Amino acid sequence: MQRRVSINPIAKGTVVIAALLGLLSGVTYAALQGQSKFTGSTIQTATANLVVSRDGTTFSNSQSGMTFNNVIPGGSLSPSAGYPVYMKNAGGTPLSLKLAVSSTPTNPDTVDLTKVNVVLTSTASGQSQTFSLQSLIDSHTTGGSAITILPVLFPEQTHPFILQVSMAKDAFSGTSASIGAIDFSLTGVAVN
Repeated sequence: MQRRVSINPIAKGTVVIAALLGLLSGVTYAALQGQSKFTGSTIQTATANLVVSRDGTTFSNSQSGMTFNNVIPGGSLSPSAGYPVYMKNAGGTPLSLKLAVSSTPTNPDTVDLTKVNVVLTSTASGQSQTFSLQSLIDSHTTGGSAITILPVLFPEQTHPFILQVSMAKDAFSGTSASIGAIDFSLTGVAVN
């Protein structure tokens, strides 16, 4: 024998009314619907463009390197006046700056690169920041070491720095040493 399932008449009525309302409102919504669109839209990022100069006039993405002669281990910064370095934000968004060494320097005299310092000084504020050469080499894989003495370089802003080096007295053993093929890499990272 088949068993008959009985549905409560109130529940049956509720289901029928809900179905009718859904159908009618959908039809009514569709009938009252208008549509517009924006065609051919484009999403474009701001431009991040950091350029550098040695003279404050001629800016590009690449400049010739510097020669740091007569560095005395344990002595003062070299050169004493420093090399002028200008960073310009030629893009349309504020940038935070990072410094790295993007090459593997030649080091025939096995100088301990953790004991070679690169000093960047803002000539505008007088603040300095010191990086070991090894830390700049290591930081290249992560985008560089943050230049914290200038938190933001704004669009069309140029900031002057000087670059110097020093070496700890115990950085190597011998009568002289040389480190070459050092490519200093500057990166501008967009900030919001």
